[in-house]
Amino acid sequence: MSDDHAALDFEHDHFGKIEKIDPTAMRRLNALRILDAVRRYGPISRASLAKRSRLSPPAVSALVDNLITKRGLLREVGQDVSTGGRRPTLVGFAADHGCVVGIDLGSTTVRYALADLSGRVLARVAEPTGDPSPGRVVGQLSARIRTLLGGSTGRPPLCAIGIGAPGMTDVRRGVVIEAANLRGWTDVALKDMVTREFEVPVAVDNDVNMAALGEYWMGCAKGEPNFVFVALGRGVGAGIVIDGRVHRGSQWYAGEISHLLLDYKQWQRNFGSQGYLEHHVGAAAIARSWRRESRAGRGAAAEIAALFAAARQGNAVAARRVTHLATILGVAVANVVTTLDPALVVFGGGIGQVGEQLLDPVRQVVGRIVPNQPVIRMTALEGDAQLFGSVLSALRLANRALCDAILGDDDRQQTSHALSVRSRSAPAPAAEPPVTPISCEVSDEPRWRPRRWHPDRRGSPAGETMPCSASMTRPRG
Repeated sequence: MSDDHAALDFEHDHFGKIEKIDPTAMRRLNALRILDAVRRYGPISRASLAKRSRLSPPAVSALVDNLITKRGLLREVGQDVSTGGRRPTLVGFAADHGCVVGIDLGSTTVRYALADLSGRVLARVAEPTGDPSPGRVVGQLSARIRTLLGGSTGRPPLCAIGIGAPGMTDVRRGVVIEAANLRGWTDVALKDMVTREFEVPVAVDNDVNMAALGEYWMGCAKGEPNFVFVALGRGVGAGIVIDGRVHRGSQWYAGEISHLLLDYKQWQRNFGSQGYLEHHVGAAAIARSWRRESRAGRGAAAEIAALFAAARQGNAVAARRVTHLATILGVAVANVVTTLDPALVVFGGGIGQVGEQLLDPVRQVVGRIVPNQPVIRMTALEGDAQLFGSVLSALRLANRALCDAILGDDDRQQTSHALSVRSRSAPAPAAEPPVTPISCEVSDEPRWRPRRWHPDRRGSPAGETMPCSASMTRPRG
């Protein structure tokens, strides 16, 4: 099985254990399995599909023909080598059947990626964050998405949107509870606002959680079910993955490590929305402390780069400041490690990409404090972790819509009922390991009916069309 594909497996494999099910529902379920197998192993011949699915060759041929001619989700892509007789025709997944958009919404920059249903990036663009008021930001996002979709002739319809927001987010409702670095962002219903513009499923999550998803999908955390992504930049936060799932906490506060208090004597001091840790190691704090020494009056990013450059060149004051920064970060990471026991800690964000000059002293501090020191690495995705995580979230929403469309709402109710009847009347089957390493879904979030937005049909679904699927192939910028 492809490790990339495992990040987005279908969620209906348990229906395979149902003994009694309506024949129509079973045909649709088998179609779903065929589609899944093509995404995993394609291009693949019908005969090989029959072996992998354990369905009869005539049934496989009928299902494949349906997915090609009526659904448009598969297509014939050539012929395989003959093993005697006629060369078999290969079928592959139609990744250009639709598209998704991932957005990394930052306090100063917004980045977009348009991807096909295999996760391959078709276009990407970045622009300054304009007026930070919620309505203006949504207008900016909507205008850019339409530009991306209308940028070339024959662009496939939009299936889903994923947005990483720079603040604490209620993922179930898609509400940004608070974004300290965006003025006026308190209880902003971002999901509903964007949904009204395009009428497609929209996923909204904290940008650091999105970075953790992106690092798992494409970066150095690939295949690791227990890790923490630490983002160091204008803000400070963590994306926590436990047993293959993003952990968000009971009130969505999980990972808000900017509020870690490392000096008990300051427990009564009010650090505001920044918190103790961000007050000491956020980009603004680091730049401010070095600006007093350098007297250069540069921007935050330039001051931080100058600080680390001076330390490398032997400036004693700069070296002490870098050591102080690494010590505070090391203590914070040690506290997180003591609580969560992750196998891996990944540093990202503008400051987190400094590299070994910062990470090596952090490792020394963590190793001195805790006996269970994890691997500590810099992100493998540079600044793209959040963007890739947003794309992955959109692909997962599109995949759910695909499942709903193929199974059908009535069939979903029937199969769920059959499953509940079986669970009451027969012993439960042996437990199987989960096939989806990370889930960005919330179980009580409403299911979406299949709709796709097209630039020339604003606010209207594009007819009776199939939504998208997604196979995990590495995006290519």
